[in-house]
Amino acid sequence: MAIDVDTPGHAQTMSREARRRYFASQRFWLAPGMGVKRHAAAAIAGGVLLMMGVGIGALWLIGEGRQEVAAPLERVLASGTWAAGGGWLALIATFGGLTLAVGAIGRLNRSLLSNWLPRPHEAAALLHGRLQLARGPRIVALGGGAGLSTLLRGLRAYTSNLTAVVAVSDDGGSSGRLRAAFGMPAPGDLADCLAALSGHEAALGRLLQYRFSRGAELQGHTFGNLLITTLTEVEGDFGDALRAINAMLDLSGAVYPVTAVPVELVMTKLDGSTVVGESRVRERSGAITSVAIRPEAPAALPEVVAAIADADLVVLGPGSLFTSTLPPVLVPDVAQALQRSRARLVYVCNIMTEDGETNGLDAWEHVDVLARALGRRPDVCVVNDDPVDDARLSAYRAERADVVAVDVERFAREGVALERWSLLGDGPVAQHDPERLARHIYELIAKGTP
Repeated sequence: MAIDVDTPGHAQTMSREARRRYFASQRFWLAPGMGVKRHAAAAIAGGVLLMMGVGIGALWLIGEGRQEVAAPLERVLASGTWAAGGGWLALIATFGGLTLAVGAIGRLNRSLLSNWLPRPHEAAALLHGRLQLARGPRIVALGGGAGLSTLLRGLRAYTSNLTAVVAVSDDGGSSGRLRAAFGMPAPGDLADCLAALSGHEAALGRLLQYRFSRGAELQGHTFGNLLITTLTEVEGDFGDALRAINAMLDLSGAVYPVTAVPVELVMTKLDGSTVVGESRVRERSGAITSVAIRPEAPAALPEVVAAIADADLVVLGPGSLFTSTLPPVLVPDVAQALQRSRARLVYVCNIMTEDGETNGLDAWEHVDVLARALGRRPDVCVVNDDPVDDARLSAYRAERADVVAVDVERFAREGVALERWSLLGDGPVAQHDPERLARHIYELIAKGTP
């Protein structure tokens, strides 16, 4: 069993498989963009120059006696042994020197990084991965609920230039209680997105999503909601609280609320009735025809507007059309930024309709609702092309929901690109598979679909 020593006084045993991965990862030190090859070349050149200097100095010191030193060397160079094996010796020395130099640089980097990385022997693979992600496309994702965190969970494998713009209009459950008690925006969806973009999602997710089951005041609250609330009290501002969390956590991107102002939804139903508050949307049956926010013009965070201006791609959804996807767009600063943006705008349509929100709406009608609110049509609409199995379909129909219909000809007539992808994930509900959705979106950027 091999011993890998990363820091003085610390020895870590490595299995055969771990040792194989370690040696395989060393190739990353020479990968493009790592900034190691130039330093390795400089180190080798410096070593060669040093040897030349030592040799010249030695000849100068020997003076008249250099012939006595050169004669034995000349006999070796003129021998048959040298003629047969000199080339191999040069090759072995060159390869050995290069291996030694690159290995030394790798060990030096691991030693320098040992106080910052939990597994410094993986530094090459880790740094290579981070550099590759840092060169990824600039993507802004707007929405809320489980749909946004699902999208982020997949996209973080392709880029770290991610900005999640999260709706803060939820007024139910733990978020609603904290809104009422502290006069702050809803923190719940923000905590889910923070976990989705974390490099330690499993551990951080369990922590942020832990829901207290005891204590009269704590019962029902999640730790993530309480953390954001605490930082809001400490910082004195909801936006500053999220800036502090982004700085503290190891995120593949950034997570911001669309606004630091508490907002509530005002929804008009098909029968003309008005419902105030996201948590009450299903108290009256039937589809929503329009939605507004109160106050009507809250200021967006500057980071949100800047991210949209710099984006290569902006993604709306997946998520509840009226209560997750639309609310960020209804903030005037965001709508104006999207209208000015040259980034392609992609809408990921829900797989199923939702009772009390989108009853009977097809995919084009989803797009039309967004276009009327935004003043700009999405460039691309993404729909699921997998059939929903009978078990899930029956469960949804029992709740007055159905598969979102797609009128392909309508999209063609209106000039909006339609992408039909295999996106249905596993589980009891019809939700998007995060890896497949993210891969298709990345391929969409790569092939430059208008």
